[in-house]
Amino acid sequence: MLAAVLMLSTMDVAFKVLVETYSSLQVTFFRCAASLPLFTVWILATGKAQFKTAYPMGQLIRGVIGLGMLYSVGECFRELQLADAYALFFAAPLLVTLLSGPMLGEPAGLVRILACVFGFSGVLIVLRPSGEGLMGYGAVMGLVAVVLYALSSILLRRLGHKDGTVTIAFWFVALVGLGSGLLAIPDWRPLERNDWLWLIMLGVSGALGQALITAAFRRASVAIVAPFDYTHMIWAVVYGYLLWGYLPGLETWIGGAILVASGLFILYRERRLMMKRTALALADPGGSPSQGSIRK
Repeated sequence: MLAAVLMLSTMDVAFKVLVETYSSLQVTFFRCAASLPLFTVWILATGKAQFKTAYPMGQLIRGVIGLGMLYSVGECFRELQLADAYALFFAAPLLVTLLSGPMLGEPAGLVRILACVFGFSGVLIVLRPSGEGLMGYGAVMGLVAVVLYALSSILLRRLGHKDGTVTIAFWFVALVGLGSGLLAIPDWRPLERNDWLWLIMLGVSGALGQALITAAFRRASVAIVAPFDYTHMIWAVVYGYLLWGYLPGLETWIGGAILVASGLFILYRERRLMMKRTALALADPGGSPSQGSIRK
């Protein structure tokens, strides 16, 4: 997972560099076009039946949401430094937790709702809306990306009932790539010679990141693997300083720390509840303990 985060952070660096010259739609197309061959070869090697989806309309809706999400990410990267953008993106898991109740029938419970509210206070600290803060077009697009990411993640839970990981990834990349490519035509710019290296970096790091994160979640539970996702901030600071000479301000560190703490608390609590449910099931194999009785 640590290697995956390094690769995905490297991909984001290439994404940020490219959107400074090309439209977010064109770079989104580049990102998808670089990843699509990987998933195509993967499916051809492991079983062509994985091209078929049980939820064609669901895949289409998630593709539209993903197109808006990646466009928003590109706009955010153009305006903000990586560390500031990541601090906002850390709010996404909290929003997923809140939306899981009304959209998936998985209520978070009072304690986790309060943890999410506490976490969202970190967003306000990062944005500093009442002062000379980040509140502007880039921050707004970052928040839009967070909302769309949460919706995409919740829809992913639905699609995962029958479609496999590779199938979902293939259709996401294919549909977002098709949509972004068509929409990018009016403002299309030929790729300059010096930018081919960034395009190669975008494709290679993205492909390796996806492969590594899949391997990580196959070998360990979400509760163990997910916290390492927060090491994105380390690479954001390193890359930001090396490439742009930028170090995040105190507010970004404080707000980001609050968001990370809230996310880790929710993961820790989810793990404890899962262990408690397992213990109850083992103690009474014939019973059917209610999840609601131990959700707090």
